[in-house]
Amino acid sequence: MAVELHWRHHALVSCLHAAEAISRNVPLADPRLAAAMEGPAQRLAAGIRAAHLPIERFWRQLIGLAARNENRRQLVEAAVIRTLGRGPRFEQIVTNLTAALLEVDSAQRAALPNLAHELPLRERPLREQWEARGPGLLFQLAQLTEEALLPESCDVLLVHPALGGGGEAHLANNSVRLEAVLANPVAELPETVRLAWLIVQLQLDLPVFSESIHADRLPHLARYAMLPAILAAAEAVELARYTPQTMRQAVIAWRLAEPLGIDGAALATEWWQTYQETRPPLCVALAALDQMFG
Repeated sequence: MAVELHWRHHALVSCLHAAEAISRNVPLADPRLAAAMEGPAQRLAAGIRAAHLPIERFWRQLIGLAARNENRRQLVEAAVIRTLGRGPRFEQIVTNLTAALLEVDSAQRAALPNLAHELPLRERPLREQWEARGPGLLFQLAQLTEEALLPESCDVLLVHPALGGGGEAHLANNSVRLEAVLANPVAELPETVRLAWLIVQLQLDLPVFSESIHADRLPHLARYAMLPAILAAAEAVELARYTPQTMRQAVIAWRLAEPLGIDGAALATEWWQTYQETRPPLCVALAALDQMFG
């Protein structure tokens, strides 16, 4: 089944992508952006903490909804409601976070005044690479797992390469966010493979796959479950290698969080081997992976 991609450029998603990275103390590769956004982004992060919002869940909602909502206050309202609901401090929380978001937005505009013109130019090489190799890669992935993992369509939100390469799957919004780099940051891991990895995470929020998994744990599990799967598919189409070394490279380059004391690459490799040997329903395999991470 072919997956229809809708390529979109979004300055606000770019802004929040960089701000969220700063909030996690991830250094930006773009010094212009780092200098302009450090203070505003940290103030936005402080506002989120002061509101006692679940931090990871709120950022996930805020960035995921941004592509569909240009009104900054309405965006913050929707993200707060989906994360925490309406409470006695709702209006004040929304007012404070909207002011902080506007400051971050203004900082990015000052640092990257030509962003709206640059992103469309960055789309072409990524799109050409995808159209040449992506469909075959996804077909191979479906052979190794389940065809139901391929969505009918999804949005690809191209953002400024603030980190020098990065991306995230927004399962609840059927979209993926991808830094529009002009060259592969890691030669052994083409951006086409990263994009495919993001896309095949999207369907995992369907109850048939993840009904028994807590929603807050699912994004983490989706990243690791699809990592050996996509590298194995990429090796089959001669686009990348599936080895312990490339697994470790991907965990580092694609910034997968590893719980303390756990080798995420080795654990995912062990899980994938068992899955390929026994081929249980994917929902059963995901539940097992959840237990392995503890």
